Parts: sequence; structure tokens; C-alpha cells
Amino acid sequence: MVPETKMDSPNYLRDWGFDTAKFEAKARQSMKDARGDLSEVTGVLRQSLADTKQVLLDLQKNREPIAAELKHGFEKAWDEIEKAFATARQRMREGRQAAAPGPGDDWLG
Repeated sequence: MVPETKMDSPNYLRDWGFDTAKFEAKARQSMKDARGDLSEVTGVLRQSLADTKQVLLDLQKNREPIAAELKHGFEKAWDEIEKAFATARQRMREGRQAAAPGPGDDWLG
């Protein structure tokens, strides 16, 4: 049996004063906060979408010629918003994958 060295020990971070339990708790809270923020933004956007659709329907019923132009502009803006969310989701996934420990990478204990 080979004696364990200081660097091989999963406790060496704790020896340096790094509180892994506190770090993990903060990381979990940050993820919850990010999900909450994303849910709030999504809710506001969905409500704005519903409100805007209603305005467009009202304009179409009144036969306003500007309704088609507004609809086109809104759809274009909505597509850009969806692209931004997709990009943000992808970056979050990539960040999680980069942060996930690999084989033999158990330095957090």
C-alpha cells in the first residue's frame, strides 16, 4: 500500500481553508436563482407576446393597413428573442459540461 500524500488527499482544499460544502451550496443557489430569473423573463415575454397578438388582432379587425407591417416586425423580433434564448441555453449546457469533473478529476472530494 502506497502512503497517501498531501496532494493526493481529497481534504487538501479543506486544509487550505476552502469550504467545499459552502461552495457547493452557493453553486446550487446560483443555479436556482438563474432558473428563477429565466422563468421570470420567460413569463414577461409570454405575456408581452399575448398582449401584442391581441393588439395585432384588433388592428386586423379594424382593417388598418399597418397591421401587416407590425405583425412582420413583431415576428422578426420574436425570432431574434428565441435565438438569444437558444444561445443562452447552449452556453449554459457548455458551461455545465466544462465544469463537470472528468475521470480521475475528483479534486472536490
